[in-house]
Amino acid sequence: MKRSIKVPWGELKVGIVIAIAIVTLLWASFTGGGTSIFEVKTGYVTYVSNANGLVAGAPVWLAGVEVGNVKSIEFVNLDSARRIELRFTVKKSLQHMVTQDAGVKLGTIGLMGDKYLEVVPGSLDLPLIEPDGYVPNIPAGDLSSVFAEGEQTMVSARGMVENLTDLTGRMRAGEGTVGQLFTNDTLFHEMTTLLASLTLLIDDLQKNQERITQSIESVSGNLSEITTRVNSNTGTLGKLISDPGVYNNIHSSTGRIDSILAKVNRGDGTAGALVNDAELYDEVRNLIVRIENLVADIEKNPRKYFKFSVF
Repeated sequence: MKRSIKVPWGELKVGIVIAIAIVTLLWASFTGGGTSIFEVKTGYVTYVSNANGLVAGAPVWLAGVEVGNVKSIEFVNLDSARRIELRFTVKKSLQHMVTQDAGVKLGTIGLMGDKYLEVVPGSLDLPLIEPDGYVPNIPAGDLSSVFAEGEQTMVSARGMVENLTDLTGRMRAGEGTVGQLFTNDTLFHEMTTLLASLTLLIDDLQKNQERITQSIESVSGNLSEITTRVNSNTGTLGKLISDPGVYNNIHSSTGRIDSILAKVNRGDGTAGALVNDAELYDEVRNLIVRIENLVADIEKNPRKYFKFSVF
């Protein structure tokens, strides 16, 4: 015969309270995220083409701070860019940061971590988005696009490695100018000879430079000595520069020459007559002509002018 067990009402009330507390804690852990379940929140909606593994209850961040959670994820298929509807909440105390130019985007915690929804704050001077209003989605790159870009990079790197391999093979085979530089010893010997010639040329240039320097120093010394002698009134040049008597003599001689030239121009004296008198010029010219005729006649008939007798 079964025996009934009576549970006191006081113990039953305690069990009910504990059960309610456990259920509340479980509900808060799955739906409340890192925010308080007692804090008032404002709901919003956005649309994405791919949830990329986002789940209901995922955290919602605002400027890197957790401010809410994702409430629901549903397929709506409005168009190619709005296949999935995401409903999420934000603390009501931060509602003023969700303005008309705000946006949301999907993010990943770590490289392979959980997904979250990030709210990008808008300008504070713009109107607020109404509760349950639409917040535009900001497309963000995911791991698949990263892997696709990485694959393209690997293809490019592989092609570059193949080109380098082909290039080094051609160089080792001695093809092209660079290949000849690496494989042909003749060019090395020619370069060695050229360097030796350049070394000799540089040595000659240095020696010539030394000789030129010595010549310049010698000329400079001579000029210095000449300058010293000129300054000390030694020699003709020194006297010309520093002795006023030489200048006065030259000035006096110049004056006399000017006087003589003036007389010649006026026709005074023999020189003046020679320069200015045309008749004297004609007479001298006629005399020269007669003398030339006389000399010619003597050469033709010397006996006419000279008589020779032995006895």
